[in-house]
Amino acid sequence: MNKKVLASPCGIFCAACPRFYKYGICKGCRADTFHDACEIYDCCVRIGGMEFCFECDLFPCQRLKTFSNYHPNEKFAHYRHIVIDNLLKIKEIGIENWYIIMNQKFMHGEYGIQQRNPDGSFDTSPCPCNTTK
Repeated sequence: MNKKVLASPCGIFCAACPRFYKYGICKGCRADTFHDACEIYDCCVRIGGMEFCFECDLFPCQRLKTFSNYHPNEKFAHYRHIVIDNLLKIKEIGIENWYIIMNQKFMHGEYGIQQRNPDGSFDTSPCPCNTTK
């Protein structure tokens, strides 16, 4: 699979999504048509014609900063907290090398996308480009 498909424009490592690693399906923004509700995808890809947010002159924009500040200091949202750092790393070392590093972090339990929120409710936003239909 193309490594770029498993990296969202906002810097999420989509291969860590439970839907992907447990079931082999991806409903993320690049692999499917489920990105209709994502303002970041629309801004970056549809309107801006870019592959990643770091290509924009406004990077990091307020929209991306707001997204990355989702539940600050909460471990379950860590994957959002580091999207800007992820994007900078992709820019620095390329998508192929970034994918290898992120996959290693995921396999060692250092990166993940949680299914449940701290209160036990199902996390309906494991990927900002994903909607349940």
